[in-house]
Amino acid sequence: MNTKPRINVPLMSFLMLTPVVGIAGTAIYTYIHGFALWMPLLALGMYLAVGISICAGYHRFFSHKSYEASRPVQIFYAIFGAMAAQNSILWWASSHRTHHQYVDRDWDPYSIKRGFWWAHILWIFHDHDAPDVEGNAPDLLANPIVQWQARWYKVLLIAGGFGLPALIGALCGDVWAGLLWGGFLRLVVIHHTTFFVNSLAHYVGEARYNAEVSARDNWAVALLTLGEGYHSFHHRFPADFRNGIRWFQWDPAKWFIATLRALRLASDLRSTSEPQIEQARMQAAIRVVEPHLERIPESVAGEIHRLLTSAKEHLAVSLTLWRKSSTRQFARQHLRLGRREWRAAYRQASSMIAQTTV
Repeated sequence: MNTKPRINVPLMSFLMLTPVVGIAGTAIYTYIHGFALWMPLLALGMYLAVGISICAGYHRFFSHKSYEASRPVQIFYAIFGAMAAQNSILWWASSHRTHHQYVDRDWDPYSIKRGFWWAHILWIFHDHDAPDVEGNAPDLLANPIVQWQARWYKVLLIAGGFGLPALIGALCGDVWAGLLWGGFLRLVVIHHTTFFVNSLAHYVGEARYNAEVSARDNWAVALLTLGEGYHSFHHRFPADFRNGIRWFQWDPAKWFIATLRALRLASDLRSTSEPQIEQARMQAAIRVVEPHLERIPESVAGEIHRLLTSAKEHLAVSLTLWRKSSTRQFARQHLRLGRREWRAAYRQASSMIAQTTV
């Protein structure tokens, strides 16, 4: 019996034709009719409004509840998120929760184990069973804004995603340029940058926080997706409102959410403590080292095990002190000591493996 999902021809045609219209059509039309600064500014403005609604809205708020958002913010996410043509909040968030629950396994709808292009776009070409919204998204079923958007999703997509840029284009003197730049070209960019999170961020990069799954930290994907590329961290701590945890890491969605909090439009921003992050980083690093221990002399492997065990103990003590201490400065000092201990042990273990396996 053939259980391969049936190809959705209309959807496949849409996803194949929009790049032709968005890229080639925009280039040809602009070459013939001329270029004006408002055209790329319209595309950029639409990209930012729609992109932040996917990253900070569909993903971090609705899918993972990493913070609480006010009603006006949720309405903004619902309207502009629909313009991404990635289905309703309810469908998107439920499917994404399934991805996290079964990542890299058969029930993962866009598992990288089925190939790069499957994870990137081919999975969308096929009809799949409806996501288990009653099982994994009862909170969204109870959200009236989510239900409203589900009912009006197609209207919001067409009127907002294409009608709005066409209207702005008409006000600027060229309705077709507005439709092409702010509608089709913007849509292509939104689609494929979002798709890169499912494909490239599960294919290339460093498993810095979770070596058990395919998710990788990929700074290039972060640049393209308003901060969604630090994917190893996200799969380890999905309830954290951040993806890029360092101040220098590109994560506009994190900054947007923090700005909402400053404006009292968001609250209860959830973040992971430093000891937990360091513990996850250590566990991922050790998991990378362990497969090599089977191929080196037993005496060397034993010494490496001793080093890593000692490092784990130091970091565990640091984590305990962090939780118990009322003085944050004191806790940070012990965390630095624990972090220094395990990193030194990891470097020494890696050096011993390299010398033994040469």
